[in-house]
Amino acid sequence: MIAAAGLLYLGLFALAASMNRHQRALAGPWHQQGAAPLLAPGGWLLILCSLIAMLPHWQGGIGLVSWIGLLPLVGGLLLLGLSYRPRWLVQAVGGAIAIVILGVMTGA
Repeated sequence: MIAAAGLLYLGLFALAASMNRHQRALAGPWHQQGAAPLLAPGGWLLILCSLIAMLPHWQGGIGLVSWIGLLPLVGGLLLLGLSYRPRWLVQAVGGAIAIVILGVMTGA
């Protein structure tokens, strides 16, 4: 569940960074000419990976329900961060990557 939360954060962040209205607030190296068109498809792929990461650990149905519950929680955190502290969201990308690695290593 830890890895799924990190992947979900990274996916929703990539989707937000791909939108024109958030590009200035979420500026970073991902807005370079070659990487910018890949943000939205990459975000959707990360969201799908977070769903796939949830299913084996929770016997299918429970994993799906847990992922659906995790989705508004992470989305709400991003929404509040975009409204009040967009710089914190950019800094939290490194933390989300560390959470994904920790979750994969521990199997959680």
